[in-house]
Amino acid sequence: MPEKQFKPIFKRLWTWILIATLLVWVYPIEYQLTRILFVFGLVATVGGGVILWWHQKWIRFCFIVPSCLLLILLCLPGRKVSPEELEKDYTRSLRWFHGTRYVWGGENLVGIDCSGLVRKGLFWAQVRYGLRTFNGLPIREALELWWYDGSADALLHGYRDWTTRLFESKSINQTDHSLLQVGDVAITAEGIHAFAYIGDETWIEADPDQHKVIVEKIPSTNSWFERPVVFVRWKWLMVSEH
Repeated sequence: MPEKQFKPIFKRLWTWILIATLLVWVYPIEYQLTRILFVFGLVATVGGGVILWWHQKWIRFCFIVPSCLLLILLCLPGRKVSPEELEKDYTRSLRWFHGTRYVWGGENLVGIDCSGLVRKGLFWAQVRYGLRTFNGLPIREALELWWYDGSADALLHGYRDWTTRLFESKSINQTDHSLLQVGDVAITAEGIHAFAYIGDETWIEADPDQHKVIVEKIPSTNSWFERPVVFVRWKWLMVSEH
């Protein structure tokens, strides 16, 4: 096929891949398939853009430079992460989702659920920490956290050794909060709902009854805060391990 005929077809295909990639990116519910499609779409968009507009220097620059910067960030040497500093980034990231509507299986600002909130909050905290300190380790660990989906029940049972079980309680309202640290996660005993502790006896959760992410200070009249819970701690926030 002559190049003059092939290029318009290739350009239309590239446009559709770009649109599909953007739709996958904003779609709140994530599965392993959507993650694979997003990675494929991102690589195809960048690669196709470079091929299509190689002769235009500024467009070539817009595709290549960000890609190179991303690769450099991923390859940065890893250093120990300060759990105390990561806690602060975690709290900021969690509060970023305050008011986001509840969507079962959701993991972004368009819609999020309880396990999506506690995981995506940590994902963005690790990215923020890595960028601020030029540390490649938390950025790579953030990608691992994004790639592998973990439900509330999975986190309760130490999925991929991400969490350590602390103790059980009759409810969040009846818990001695001096035993907790910022960033700890409470999961209902039956493994169906998760909350994140943000300090000062205050919790954040994607509440399925109120259909949004809310912040609650105990004692709370919210029925979720009266259920038996198990407390777990992210391995990245374990002070003794750093």
